[in-house]
Amino acid sequence: MKGAWTKASVMLLTAVFIAPSHTHALEPATALDDCFTAPSEERIVESMVLFPGAESFGRGVYTLCAMRVPFGIEELAVTTALAGVSGNRLGMSMSFSSVGFDLYGEEMGKLGLTYSPVRRVGAGIRLTRNSMRIKGYGDASTWSADAGIVLRPVESVFLAASVEDVTDARLGESEETLDGAARFAAAWMATTRMEFITAVNSVRRFDPSVSAGFTFRILDILTLGAAGGTGPDRFEFLVTVAKSGLRVSVRGSYHAELGMSHGFSLCWGGGARPHKNGLL
Repeated sequence: MKGAWTKASVMLLTAVFIAPSHTHALEPATALDDCFTAPSEERIVESMVLFPGAESFGRGVYTLCAMRVPFGIEELAVTTALAGVSGNRLGMSMSFSSVGFDLYGEEMGKLGLTYSPVRRVGAGIRLTRNSMRIKGYGDASTWSADAGIVLRPVESVFLAASVEDVTDARLGESEETLDGAARFAAAWMATTRMEFITAVNSVRRFDPSVSAGFTFRILDILTLGAAGGTGPDRFEFLVTVAKSGLRVSVRGSYHAELGMSHGFSLCWGGGARPHKNGLL
């Protein structure tokens, strides 16, 4: 038992103090917490995980599932699932993320509603259920809310911003604050195949994490991406194969001291609305 608690302590220290931009306590990171979740025509469903308001730019029904293993620690593997539908000006989504192992775990469920007040603008809000468990100490949970906005001012540009825990919720009897985050992302399609991306994630109690990179569509079905980031310093990569509404992505990041984080995502449906029609 002593060995198990030692292992748990090491994992929690890694999660809380060493790698806050990838896995952090009291608000589980999603499996897509990286530079390549910025909104774009190609990744509009993936962007819905982190940016309320992105649903306004999708169309029809869509689903997504993803998993990421931070720094190769399987016990801290993060899983995320999302499903939703986008129609005329309105969009709805549900998502669930989970991280943890036998001694410790966190879960986060979200129910979101998005509305497009004007063309090329999507604003969204999400109700979030946060829960945490520690073996031998019990469970704690609370409700919070997120808000976000996504813009597409011109055909080649997406801008997005979101704030998690806008209500400053407290967790359980301890009144512990959630590790909410403020996010910003921008994507510019320089050519029909080359896109440049930048993202900033600022988690409470930690320094901001900044990343920037690019994606390049080599073939109609194959896209490669690379990015660099700080907080922690890392290199990120993406390989995506897309065909007939199905997108399979291998994604990950490398930290010089902590090693490789790896994962994948599987997405179906929900392609972006054509810019020429704005938002329906």
